[in-house]
Order: sequence, then structure tokens, then C-alpha cells
Amino acid sequence: MTSTQVRMTVEQYLALPEEKPYREYVCGEVIAKAMPDDDHGQLVYTLAQLAGPALTELGGRAGPEIRCRFDTERGPEYRLPDFAYWRPDKPRKDGDDVLPPTLAVEVRSANETASEQRAKCAYYRHYGVDVCWLINPVSRTVEVFEGDLEAEPLAPDASLTSPLLPGLAIPVRQLFAALD
Repeated sequence: MTSTQVRMTVEQYLALPEEKPYREYVCGEVIAKAMPDDDHGQLVYTLAQLAGPALTELGGRAGPEIRCRFDTERGPEYRLPDFAYWRPDKPRKDGDDVLPPTLAVEVRSANETASEQRAKCAYYRHYGVDVCWLINPVSRTVEVFEGDLEAEPLAPDASLTSPLLPGLAIPVRQLFAALD
């Protein structure tokens, strides 16, 4: 992922100041999150705009880069999805920690490989995220991780939808039109 990895305890990680570059805590290591480029930022912004009305109607909470705790066999780990949404019927907090969301979205950054991002989406699903979308600005593709789908690519004329998010339909073309 990145060359900036430091071993520390979860307590040491949680005591770090929240400043950029944001950091994740995985396998006992603090990992600097990839710095988003212009396309990455634009896609997260556009996704939030397009999803906003439907997510508001559904209720719950949503936002970019919210630190979530994942309870793994190794102990708690912390990730920051590029965008996340919690349905109102899904537990969101445990004390001060935010739990895995209903929807996690990852947008591939220039210095991340597609396989690294697919592994992150598979991790999210394994540890409690119901739906994960992987958006790749370079290839202008979206892959869906939900139910039995693992890295299922959407057709360019398809829409991002989920049975867990009724009323939400984001046309893939409209999402990527933000980059033109």
C-alpha cells in the first residue's frame, strides 16, 4: 500500500492527532492513507451529491473518511472508507468508536493498485460492511461487493443500486461525467 507504516498499539494509534495524511490501523501497523488527487476528490463529492437525496430520505448517517472500527481476529482495526453510510437500523456506535457501515465506498487513488483496493473491499465485507463499491477513475469502472457479488463490474450504462438502499440509483455515466 504505502511505505509509511509504523508498528504501535491500538491505544497509541487512537491517541494520535487526527491530521492529514489520515492514518488507518491494520495488523498492528499505522498506515498513511493515500492522498486523494483531484479526480478522487471530485468523485467522492459527486457521489455524495448524487446519493444525498436518497440517503436523506432513508435516514441514517453518511460522510467521507469517517474512522470505523472493525473487530478482527487480531483485535480492533480502524479504516477510513472514502465515503460511508449507516442505515438507521444498523448500529453505528460502540462507545466512542464508529462501527462498520451499511455502505462503504472506495475510490482508487493513483498510487494504489486495483488489487489492493479489491482486497480492502473484501476486508470490509468480511468484517461487517453490507455493500462496498470500488470506483476507479482511471478505467472509469465501478465494481460491486454485495451478497454473492465480489468485484462484479457494472456496465457503463448501469446504475449503482442496492436492495439495502431503496430509492438510491446513481447512473455510472453521471458519476464519471464529473471528470469531464
